[in-house]
Amino acid sequence: MTDPFGPAYFADPHSVFDRLRATAPVYRSDRLRRFVLTGYDDAVAVLHDTATYSSAVVPQVPRRDSDLLAGFTDWSARWLFFLDPPEHAVRRAPVAKALGPRRIGGSADRIAALARGLLTDLPPHGFDVLADFAHPLAARVIADLLCAPGAETDRFLAHARAMEHAGIHARDPDARRDGLAAIAAATAALRHRVTDGTALAPVPAALRDAWGADRDLVGAHSLVLLFAGVETTQNLIANAVHALARQGLWDRLRADRSLLAGAVEEAARFDPPVLGVLRRATRDVTLAGVPVPAGAELVVMVAAANRDPARFPDPGRLDVRRSPNPHLSFGLGPHYCPGAALTRVTARTALDALLDACPRLRIAEPDLPWRDHDPIVRGLTRLPVHASAG
Repeated sequence: MTDPFGPAYFADPHSVFDRLRATAPVYRSDRLRRFVLTGYDDAVAVLHDTATYSSAVVPQVPRRDSDLLAGFTDWSARWLFFLDPPEHAVRRAPVAKALGPRRIGGSADRIAALARGLLTDLPPHGFDVLADFAHPLAARVIADLLCAPGAETDRFLAHARAMEHAGIHARDPDARRDGLAAIAAATAALRHRVTDGTALAPVPAALRDAWGADRDLVGAHSLVLLFAGVETTQNLIANAVHALARQGLWDRLRADRSLLAGAVEEAARFDPPVLGVLRRATRDVTLAGVPVPAGAELVVMVAAANRDPARFPDPGRLDVRRSPNPHLSFGLGPHYCPGAALTRVTARTALDALLDACPRLRIAEPDLPWRDHDPIVRGLTRLPVHASAG
């Protein structure tokens, strides 16, 4: 089989996943230099077995960027993404508490006000859902949790926009350097805030209460919320709008808002913002008859597992009433996303506001470009819509 993870993959990864799941559910990709898993049961087994499949797959900063991100690899190694038990459980508890439903529940009104404010300022004929709405909404929601109001929030919003281009797979070297510089600036600001004696925003304050004045630890987990939380939330919103409008479900949701929660879950299953998660085998294992040596890295393609027909009837159909819907888009087991509640509330509130402001929303272009800088990130580069309310 020709390695399917070429340029065409980014436009339609689900066709690639369907083909691999049917013919090679555990596939060694030379392009990705990893084993790729596409079946639901294999994904569940790997995500649960933290002893055999380690999360300590820390991205290395290329030498060409070491001047901007000195020490970043050591710092990012403390992120929850890359920790294994028992340290992971210890570090996850205060993060989950800071971002849990009890803490986040009171944010819905604030998120709704932000969403309505953004939509009020947009031109009535049409706009870019991603650039004009989903990104600024996600960034401001996260900034509220991380930053003091005012100039600090404005700086962090600028950092969040630039960070989108910081991935090691990014093709534009100037944009990538700007993104890395934004990470460095945000890192310095977060580390300083932990120990400068000033009042902290809700999340850093909660983490400092748990961990004391360890500015690297508190700063690292605050940064990952900015770096990862904004991108995944904005892409979930935009991917959901794209899928719902393309599938002709916008009018149905407008008429019955009780379907919104199910629509968010189904959009997360159908076209999630994170296609896969990385693991490393700690011993020689065999998966679906394929030997995987100790030390090999794997990509658990949760987006592929989400469309496994053995688990999801009619998986290629967007069904806002799907139940049960045990998708893996927020992870599983110990590494279940601690920010899932916030992401769900933000996405649901965003869709509700869009349905009010744009009851006849339609996608403005037949073919839209998808980001092609990272094989496990799923997001459009733009989402222009006709938004007439008439």
